[in-house]
Amino acid sequence: MNEFTDLLEQFWFIRESDSSEYFRIKRAVDEKMKKFLNEFAGWNIIVNNKIVKLEKTPAEAKPYMGIQSFENTNDYCLFCALLIFLDDKFDGEQFLLSELTESMEKITGNIIDINFTRFTDRKSLVRVLKFAQKMNLLKISDGSIENLENDREKQILYENTGLSSYFSVNHNINIFDFQNYKDFESHTDVYLDNDTGYARTNRVYRRLLLQPAMYWESKDDKDSIYLKNQRKSVRKYLDEYLNGRLDIHNGAAFYMLNENDTFGKIHPSDNALSGFAALMCAELGNGTLYLLPQNDKHKYHIAKEQFNRLILDCREKFGAGLGKQLRELSDGRFIKLVTEYFSNWQLIEKKGDDLFLCDGIFKTAGIFPKDYKPESSKED
Repeated sequence: MNEFTDLLEQFWFIRESDSSEYFRIKRAVDEKMKKFLNEFAGWNIIVNNKIVKLEKTPAEAKPYMGIQSFENTNDYCLFCALLIFLDDKFDGEQFLLSELTESMEKITGNIIDINFTRFTDRKSLVRVLKFAQKMNLLKISDGSIENLENDREKQILYENTGLSSYFSVNHNINIFDFQNYKDFESHTDVYLDNDTGYARTNRVYRRLLLQPAMYWESKDDKDSIYLKNQRKSVRKYLDEYLNGRLDIHNGAAFYMLNENDTFGKIHPSDNALSGFAALMCAELGNGTLYLLPQNDKHKYHIAKEQFNRLILDCREKFGAGLGKQLRELSDGRFIKLVTEYFSNWQLIEKKGDDLFLCDGIFKTAGIFPKDYKPESSKED
């Protein structure tokens, strides 16, 4: 088993939840691995008698890096309020849901409009509590979270696990006045275009380790120059912990994992939407549907309306093999799902009403097996 990829894939390993996994990872984290993570990726790794956690700060913020179960800004604000509330509790201390919600309303009072008598706000609260419980930040001592959104008088007795203090990343700068993620990027060396310390090295390794692709806009991009000049050492260090290959193109770089050594979310996968995206990539790759002129930044421009038309053309061509759920979606909903998928996997880049097809599209392609029978043609 590859403990390094486990550290990349999992948020943390908790001794109380799974002691065998905790000790397996803890034994694997030697000084050599710590040095690589710290010097090349610029990451801190926490190892104590409670958890093992690799703090995987990204090189740049992407939409898919958020908490997937959260739906809006209020969810994140309530979650931050929960962390503040838990920080004032002792390990193992119990508290009622009513005490928590009262505290949340006070903490967020000048930031967002929260009223837990509203159904939508209780739904937001339920999402936050379920996520916190999943992450072992708290646990239920008595009661149930079921139907909480419909019952505003419901009481639940919770217990603080003491792990909340390890959830957030400690920053070495004052973030009190920060308003959004851009403030973090503009005040941290690793996000800026400079040569301070290991900043450039950290950015390159973070992009290769955490993102589907690393792109650059011009030939004189300093990160790309570093990667090209140091390709042998970058490949060497990555190969020590991962099984794959480093591909460097004119405007992009990819660390392509071997088929049997993938981890986390992968593209393409056996998911129906992923399969459709792979089929679309094949169509774009062989150029049978559209002639796409390449611009001077190593990306292919395509109007949003043209991309939408391409999605619908592909659904018409491959629709019989997509499965009932995708076949029955409205055109608008289907276009939205496919566009989000391409964007999250850095296969396209959005700029206003225009889209740019990226090199990642041409790294994968999907085809139906010759003996495949579409679902619609199968007997019931």
